[in-house]
Amino acid sequence: MFDLIEKKAKAAALSIVLSSVGGLSLAAGMAFLTVAAWIFLTAVATPLTAALVIGGFYTGLGLIMMGLSSARSTKSVPDVRTHAPSEAPPLMQAFLHGVQAGANAQRR
Repeated sequence: MFDLIEKKAKAAALSIVLSSVGGLSLAAGMAFLTVAAWIFLTAVATPLTAALVIGGFYTGLGLIMMGLSSARSTKSVPDVRTHAPSEAPPLMQAFLHGVQAGANAQRR
């Protein structure tokens, strides 16, 4: 039992370490690419133009990522209307049971 837990913990730790190193490498790479883009754009245009281009790129990338993250989270919500009557959610079953009990009590 403890062997399985130990294996899962090692796998999780390895995944965390690899993700952290990958994230740090990605951040360093983005920093160097940003500096390189800045140097190139200031050689071609003014520093104001370079700042607008790089800022616009990062803003657009951030908006795209936020849009993708919100699009994925809305798909995980189940649609209650797609359930068959026999597979109704527990709250709906309790409500229908209460309505039926009220109708039976009123008939007596």
